[in-house]
Formats: sequence, C-alpha cells, structure tokens
Amino acid sequence: MKMSSVLLMSIAFVCQGMVFADTQKSNTQTLFSNDKPPLIQTAQEQEQKEVEVDRNQCWSAKNCSGKILNNKDAHNCKLSGGKSWRSKTTGQCTNL
Repeated sequence: MKMSSVLLMSIAFVCQGMVFADTQKSNTQTLFSNDKPPLIQTAQEQEQKEVEVDRNQCWSAKNCSGKILNNKDAHNCKLSGGKSWRSKTTGQCTNL
C-alpha cells in the first residue's frame, strides 16, 4: 500500500510538471522584414506634411488633436465647435 501511494504521488507530480512546462513555452516567432514599419518617410508623405503646415487648422479637441474641422480662421473655428487652433504663420497651437 505504501509503495502504490508513493508511485501514485510521483506520477501526479510528473504530470503537473509536464503541464507547467507546456504553459511556459516561449513565443519564438520572428518578424519578417515586410512586417516592420518603414523608418523613413516617402516623398508623398513628406509633401503632404509640408502642405498641412501651409494652412490654418481648426481642431475638434484641445491641444490640436482630434479631427481637422476647417481651415478658415480662429473665430469661425470656435463657432463651428472647434476646441483648438493652429496658425500657419506661427505654427503654435492655441486652445479656444
């Protein structure tokens, strides 16, 4: 009886160790080169960024975040529900 209980306990211990080892497998997947984001901007992205700097921007959220609502002037921005304004002349963001 003593020998069978020791054998049963050792089998249970080994099975628990195997289950624990299966849950501790590391993720060995690697990123392929086409999955990585580009490190430099394309010419089109650079041109689009320069165009955005050349005009006034009315933003839907404070600190010039959210969506661009219009590009007219700060007074109309506030009337249209804008929360912040970026001037094309100074480039500074102003909360309304």
